[in-house]
Amino acid sequence: MADLLKPLAPSSFSCDIDGLGELSFQSVKVPDYKPKLAGEAAVVGSMKGGKSERQINSAGFEEVVTFDLVCLSSPSSTSASVVMWKWFKACLPPSDGGEGKWADSKKTGSIFAYNNADEVVAQWDFQEAWPSKMSIAELDVNGKDYLKETWTVVCENCTRVM
Repeated sequence: MADLLKPLAPSSFSCDIDGLGELSFQSVKVPDYKPKLAGEAAVVGSMKGGKSERQINSAGFEEVVTFDLVCLSSPSSTSASVVMWKWFKACLPPSDGGEGKWADSKKTGSIFAYNNADEVVAQWDFQEAWPSKMSIAELDVNGKDYLKETWTVVCENCTRVM
């Protein structure tokens, strides 16, 4: 069993998307787990002086989860930039210039975090994922940084497995 008191200090990570392979990203924003709440507006009791008592219950977690992948823009056919663009275009409807193959283009995959000894210290598996948005860093001729792309990926199920 993992030592839960020992903090994770990943020195590297990878994102492996089935059918696309292990792509190189600069960063991954691990998915947020947002609870669904029920009952926050419902009065469950009344107290002295006309005060109301309310109760909030967890109704599980949101089914749809998003996470962001950041990569350097690159024209190389095997780069994350080009591979993600092809996947994104396959998912877009024809009215938006895409191929309209959203249902056929959903992917599964994993995000891995590694320690300094290249051992996996955390893993998140996701299913039914597709890229929903792409944004690019500000274009600035005076800038000295590399051009970065941020890909927002939506998935219907994301689970931390270790």
